[in-house]
Amino acid sequence: MKRILHSKRGFTLIELLVVIAIIAILVALLLPAVQQAREAARRSQCKASLKQMGIALHNYHDTAGTFPIGVRAPGSGGWGGSFWMAMLPYMDEAPLYDSLTFDGLSYGYTGQGTGNTFNGPLVRGKIFAWLQCPSSPVDALKDTGGGIVTQSSQYVGISGAVNDAGTPAANPDNFFNAGVSPQFNSDNCCSCPSQGIHARGGVLLSVRSVSFRDMIDGTSNIIAISEQSTFAKNAAGVEVKINNNHGWMMGTAGLSETTNQRRFNLTTIRYAPNAVTEIGGGVLPGVCNNDGANNGIFSPHTGGVHALLADGGVRFLSDNINLTTLKRASTRNDGGELGDF
Repeated sequence: MKRILHSKRGFTLIELLVVIAIIAILVALLLPAVQQAREAARRSQCKASLKQMGIALHNYHDTAGTFPIGVRAPGSGGWGGSFWMAMLPYMDEAPLYDSLTFDGLSYGYTGQGTGNTFNGPLVRGKIFAWLQCPSSPVDALKDTGGGIVTQSSQYVGISGAVNDAGTPAANPDNFFNAGVSPQFNSDNCCSCPSQGIHARGGVLLSVRSVSFRDMIDGTSNIIAISEQSTFAKNAAGVEVKINNNHGWMMGTAGLSETTNQRRFNLTTIRYAPNAVTEIGGGVLPGVCNNDGANNGIFSPHTGGVHALLADGGVRFLSDNINLTTLKRASTRNDGGELGDF
């Protein structure tokens, strides 16, 4: 009998190329969907961190009868601490809180200087997930002085807004302290006392605390904390790291509400979210790293930034929000009508 031999036929080169092309198309279609799913998860985590902060602020208020002081100055001189220090027991960090010193020369300065003998060694290199937006391209740790690495918060307390025609300045609580406005033109452009315009019409203030009874506009209409979690760019397109370069604990050196000293971990709203240049072009006065009073609210999320309201809710503020509306939402007692946000 004759054997019939059947040859095994493989893929031709053309068939192989077609298969590879189909796989490449499928990957190209699926990759954006995967990236979007990951970003959606990161945005949810960012929102959850802000919600946790809101619960912590309310628990603090239940205990102390007020929200925490935004930034403090030590009586012994130097740099005091930020509201983040006061919130530690309510963010599951009670042991660290108990080990910290809340007085002494520069107890809030984790970088180079005498503050190192107080709290610096306890927090260097330590990372709190709730202070870090998971979408942020900014390193969690940064050099806060003399090669000392400390975490900087990627969220910022709102102390009010710069006055305009829609935000009455008659209310004495909304005192606007106008310093010389430096230019947004380098990574480290500011020197005390020229850091822009400070306000005290918000929720987290310099050397002063406020309570629910001070929020006559309603807690659901007032922003307490917002993101500051990505690089900003100046008018020349150069990236500027505006999130606090002295660490999450840094407060202020000014003992008065109206001092023209720097106030770290706080900002006064002057520009729209993710603003790069003023309308019509030009640099943004009062915005820079060390430390601009009007550093903006920035995020890597497409279209806007997350913000925590005083009632504990979290809202996503569009880049296109009306600026007067944003300023009103950053002021606790202007009594004006608030637009949609």
